[in-house]
Amino acid sequence: MATFLDISIIQNFSSVFTFILVFVILYGLMETVKLFGDKRGSHAMIAVIVALLVSMSSGVTSVIQTFTPWFTMLIIVIFFILFAVRMFGVSTETITGAFMKKDAILTWILILTAVILLFSLGSGFGQKALEQGQTNGTTVSVSTGNVTEPTNTNDFSQNLYNTLYHPKVLGLILIMLVVVLAMLFLTAVDD
Repeated sequence: MATFLDISIIQNFSSVFTFILVFVILYGLMETVKLFGDKRGSHAMIAVIVALLVSMSSGVTSVIQTFTPWFTMLIIVIFFILFAVRMFGVSTETITGAFMKKDAILTWILILTAVILLFSLGSGFGQKALEQGQTNGTTVSVSTGNVTEPTNTNDFSQNLYNTLYHPKVLGLILIMLVVVLAMLFLTAVDD
């Protein structure tokens, strides 16, 4: 049954949206940097060629289609945080000064962007890399007490889940988090 909000047909145009997104971002970047001077035709031609090459690669298209919504959500969350801060009376100069002086805000934005990018790369190229890296049928297992969970299955998502939620990996992440927080608090300088 067709509904007013049925947007499943947009899935068929995802490669067109990826082409347009790559073209617009690359063309805008080249116009800003003035790579070849004021030659807009050259900028447009290079942007079209790169966008065509990107849209022909299924892996890169998948990375872009995974990265874009998550990065957009990150930008929207940052916008609403800044909106809420401004709503409670903090001036624009104070917010700008905090971004310029404190590297922690920029660091967290870069960390979240890197995590989104790694997740997108795993989504786009993970299964292909798993299939190309298959050995001669041997299965590697990680023992978790009495249960043995295979980490070399034919599903990239299952392998990633088995690896990340293994007790040894979770313990390592916890120790690294404690070390990072200890370094941040011990080296913090009061202004």
